[in-house]
Formats: sequence, C-alpha cells, structure tokens
Amino acid sequence: MILHWRGPELTAACLKSLETLTYKNYKTLVVDNGSENNDGASLAKQFPWIEVLPLAENFGFAGGNNRGMETAIGEGADFIWLLNNDTTVSPSSLTTLVEAAQKFPGAGVLGAMVAEDLRGGKTVGGYGIIDFTHGKTKVTMPKTDSPTECQWMQGSNFLLSTQALKQVGLFDERYFLYFEDTDLCYRMTKSGWKCLLVPGALIAHIGNASTQDRRRHWRSYYYIRNRFLFFATYLNGMNKVVPQFFMLAHLARHTLALPFRGENGRCQLRAELLGARDYFAGNFGKAKCLDWCEPSKPQ
Repeated sequence: MILHWRGPELTAACLKSLETLTYKNYKTLVVDNGSENNDGASLAKQFPWIEVLPLAENFGFAGGNNRGMETAIGEGADFIWLLNNDTTVSPSSLTTLVEAAQKFPGAGVLGAMVAEDLRGGKTVGGYGIIDFTHGKTKVTMPKTDSPTECQWMQGSNFLLSTQALKQVGLFDERYFLYFEDTDLCYRMTKSGWKCLLVPGALIAHIGNASTQDRRRHWRSYYYIRNRFLFFATYLNGMNKVVPQFFMLAHLARHTLALPFRGENGRCQLRAELLGARDYFAGNFGKAKCLDWCEPSKPQ
C-alpha cells in the first residue's frame, strides 16, 4: 500500500520497483490522499494492475494510511506493507519480510533497513530507540544481521500484521504527520507484539519528498508538537517533568539561536513555537496555523 499526496513521478518509480519483486502474492493499493491534480487516476492508467483509493482531502500520514488499511483489512489481507511514495524496494525485500513474519508470528510490525539508494548507499534508518529520559528518539545500526527486536522503526516501510492491528488499533490520527510510527510501534510492544527490524530486507527512501520548499517548516511544527504529545501520552505524573524539561530547553536554545540564521531560521522558529503552543492548547490533528508555509502564500 502506497500513500500518495504529491510527487507522482516518485510514486511511479516506487510502483516500477514493485514490479521487480520476487514475491508475487500481493495486491497494490495506492491511496490518493487528496492530491491536487487527481494523480490517482493518471497513475491507474499508467499502472493498470493497481487499485486506487481516492480521498477528498489530505488526511495526513496517519489518516491517509488508516483509510487504506481499513480497505485492506476489509478485503481480507493478512499483512499490509505500508510504503512511502518516495521509496523504492529491492527485489527480495518483501520475500524477506514475509519469511521473517512467518518465522516470528509474534511480530506485529516488521521493517526493512532503509538506505539512501539500493546500491549500498548510506543507511538512514534502522534500529529505533526511545529515550524516555531525554524525551527523544534515535536510530542506530543493528548489532546483528538477523531479525532483531527494537522499540520503533521508521514508518517509510512497515509490514503490519492485520491480526495485531485489530488488537492494537491503527495510527493515532492526533499526530497527522510524524511520531505516529513511533506511537504505533510502542503500542504494539506494550500489547505483547514484537517490533522487528529485518536487516536482510532493504528499501531506499528519499525522505521528506512531500514537504520541500516552504512546506519543510511543517516538519518543525509537527515534530515539536508530536514529540511533546508522544512522551506525555506514555509518561505519568512526575515522570513527565524531566523529559519535558529537556524538550523545553531544546526549544529555548532554538529561540536564542534561530533568529540569527536568516529567513529560514526565523521561519523554523515560528513553526516550532506554534507547534509547542498547539500542544499545550490541546490542538492536534491537521494544523490550522500553517497557511504561511504554502509556497503560493506570502508570509
């Protein structure tokens, strides 16, 4: 399943890479997440073997994927492989993931290693760690080539067990964009399912392809807001104090430094402050304060 909003050429490249898969027992659903030019229809003409789910608006990464997963579950899928539209996959990637899922039936979510390209480029995604003390997440290289349990993985590629999803639930749509993958992985592990990184599987991911130009400030807004939200959700009472201190200290450092980094720095700070404001105000889901980030809109 591929979530598409912008960049039809990237989605087409992803679909072309799927044609090389050695694993053949799958259907491909493209979720057109409110694209401006009805890209789903043109992609269906170019790739007649796909199914397209058109959505009337952009429901974000969380909401768009949820609607696609609901469709896949309704059609009886045992597993759902989520892919960002700016990914390409190696021919053996899905075979390796499915074999791991069959070997480890307690895995609720499995993920491939993520690299800049499929020719052995720099690895940009792997073993995810949640640091509850400092209120942050990080990614490191696995210490083994075998499938290994981790705390979270990047949502650019998830092989999800529908049995686990029925128990744990889909993405939390409060996040809209960023941290929804961390949240789902954490809910999986809390419910007894494994989050499994499979180093033998490989995908390439460009990263942030839909949030370029002025929209890159979306990342600053959603990352700050949702970082606060995630750790507040799973920490209680005084346990929230230390990580919130580190998150607020990070924001304070940016408040002092970013105004001196030109227009981009000031815009980044504006987005971060709006994200923190909306967290404390309880405003979640799709932001209502980012019109100034649109390329066609003046600041």
